[in-house]
Amino acid sequence: MSSNKPFSALILAGGKSSRMGRDKALLQLNGQSLLAHMQQLAINSGAAEVLVSRNQPGFINDTEHQAGPLAGILAALAHCTTSQLLILPVDTPLLSAASLQQLLQANGDAAYFANSPLPCVLPLSPALSELISKQLHRGQRSVKALLSSLNAVALPAPAKELLNTNTPADWQQCLAVVNHGSLYAKA
Repeated sequence: MSSNKPFSALILAGGKSSRMGRDKALLQLNGQSLLAHMQQLAINSGAAEVLVSRNQPGFINDTEHQAGPLAGILAALAHCTTSQLLILPVDTPLLSAASLQQLLQANGDAAYFANSPLPCVLPLSPALSELISKQLHRGQRSVKALLSSLNAVALPAPAKELLNTNTPADWQQCLAVVNHGSLYAKA
């Protein structure tokens, strides 16, 4: 079942990748960069437009510096042309279009998977930019806090799909799942 409402997708790829030791967006998965993989996932999920928050030329750059994912979301809001935004971190390559469609079916409400604030879906309105700006100016950089203030719906988490590839060990686990269907690398 696909979302009937047009939606925008935002790939968050602006982090420093310090725990990984190299740019996570450029890691290779099945012959393409993780960034390209996540862009294709957004398209496969039905996104009307795919935006990329990445503090480099040619991408959406944060207007609030050193403020984490919320800064990327805030900067991207001005570029959205739909009424709903699907937010995907670049480092969750095991997500499926079917799981993302579950988030998008939350009846126009903010939604996320239990125990993981990203990915999430936000209803877009002029008030959202103001809400995020106020939260950042209070020093609160938490996506989870934003979801809480929006009374977001927490959906059951999809098995294996929320593996976050922050470290080289996480990346090896991801590759083991992709190549062998196992969450643990073969010895």
